[in-house]
Amino acid sequence: MFKTRFYLARKLTSDDLEDKQQRLEHAILSALDDVQVLNEDRILRRYLDLIKATLRTNFYQTDARGQNKSYFSFKFNPHLIPELPKPVPKFEIFVYSPRVEGVHLRFGNVARGGLRWSDREEDYRTEVLGLVKAQQVKNSVIVPVGAKGGFVPRRLPLGGGRDEIQAEGIACYRIFISGLLDITDNLKDGALVPPANVVRHDDDDPYLVVAADKGTATFSDIANGIAIDYGFWLGDAFASGGSAGYDHKKMGITAKGAWVGVQRHFRERGINVQEDSITVVGVGDMAGDVFGNGLLMSDKLQLVAAFNHLHIFIDPNPEPANSFAERQRLFDLPRSAWSDYDTSIMSEGGGIFSRSAKSIAISPQMKERFDIQPTS
Repeated sequence: MFKTRFYLARKLTSDDLEDKQQRLEHAILSALDDVQVLNEDRILRRYLDLIKATLRTNFYQTDARGQNKSYFSFKFNPHLIPELPKPVPKFEIFVYSPRVEGVHLRFGNVARGGLRWSDREEDYRTEVLGLVKAQQVKNSVIVPVGAKGGFVPRRLPLGGGRDEIQAEGIACYRIFISGLLDITDNLKDGALVPPANVVRHDDDDPYLVVAADKGTATFSDIANGIAIDYGFWLGDAFASGGSAGYDHKKMGITAKGAWVGVQRHFRERGINVQEDSITVVGVGDMAGDVFGNGLLMSDKLQLVAAFNHLHIFIDPNPEPANSFAERQRLFDLPRSAWSDYDTSIMSEGGGIFSRSAKSIAISPQMKERFDIQPTS
């Protein structure tokens, strides 16, 4: 069935293709009557559903040397796939290789949203779907609908240093971007150009833009370079936030907007967050554009706890000026982590702890700060 839709289809008329697909589907469904195990029957039927919902693939493309590509990408019509969690996007692209896999969800022909380096190996699609729900709301006053993507490296070097892990992440990002562009239409001199060796079961669809997100804040120039290599019509406008666009971290675009909301919420409680000290618990680290800029909006903030995918930061009674200066240092340090924080300036009873640790000893200061009660 798959070969018929995406290889033999190039040699068949539309009527012959439809007839052959119907006969193949009938034969498959008849054969499924002999499957005795319920779960096996469901799995096989879902494979059939996925093949029928596939709109494009790069499976039959070759590289510049005429060799099969080391990764595959598939574009789906999710509305033809049963039992998908809602909201159901208009398009979904799945990119797979032994080295990386990822998804890109798009809720319309014209949509924007970032690509995330996910650390959720088992349910990254769930993460991306949750993010795109928020993107839908944020984009309602910008473009009609939202989009979001995420990829998971599968072969990060065990025990590798920061530079080794970063290099592998960039290599995986390149594969993911290439997989998206492989099956995306192009525009040249105002004329639409379909991708080479791709059978399309959908309408023209040349609009694809990406943006920076968690883990990819500095990758926009890489994506734009790939787009230029592909001759993609958007060129260096393909990925926002690069050297030809706005650097979200340097400008603090998102954080500054959110900070206005923070100021108002506290002002309604009679607190001036620029002059009065307040305690903060956060999710993220100083390398991020939103968290990083946000925790530098006032030197009165007392960050008492935070965590990201690697570390837990606890500083029960921070001194505002010193902790602000240290946050600024980490913000300016390329690819910083909480493990880079100078623990000598932390208050008594605090520390930096690994997320992978089996347990963390709770100090008296932690108990008091977070009102931790004894458990029976």
